Amino acid sequence: SSGINAEYGEDEEEEEEEGAGYGEGGITLVGNVEDKDCIIFDDIADACLSIVRTASILKANGSRRVFAMATHGLFTEEGLELCRASEIDEFVVTETIDQRENLESYGKLQTVDVAMLFSEAIRRIHNNEPLLHLFNL
Repeated sequence: SSGINAEYGEDEEEEEEEGAGYGEGGITLVGNVEDKDCIIFDDIADACLSIVRTASILKANGSRRVFAMATHGLFTEEGLELCRASEIDEFVVTETIDQRENLESYGKLQTVDVAMLFSEAIRRIHNNEPLLHLFNL
C-alpha cells in the first residue's frame, strides 16, 4: 500500500476581537515547515483573513510552497483581493459555488468538480446502499 510521507503541523488561532484588523490575531505555528509544501484547509473561504495570514506565516518560516483548499469558495471581493496579493501558490475549492468569474480574475484558483460524488451519494442513500464505497480512494 502507498501512503503520504508527510509531517503534521497546524496553526492555532485565537478568536479575533470585533474590529481586529488584518495581521492582528493570534496564530501560533506548531511544527517545522522549512523546505516543505504546506496545505491550508478551511471549510469556507470568504474573507480569507486567516488563510492569507497563515500562508504568510508559513512562507516566513521557510515553507517551499503553500496550497490553500476550501470546501466552499464563497469569496468576498476583499477576500479575493487578499488572496491575489498573498503568498498562496495555488488555491483549490470545490464547485459547490459557481467560480467562473473568480477563475477569470484569480489565476491561482482551481476547482474540483464534486457533482458525480454528490449524485452517487444521493443515489446510494435513496437505494439504501452503503456510502463506504465512496471513501475507498
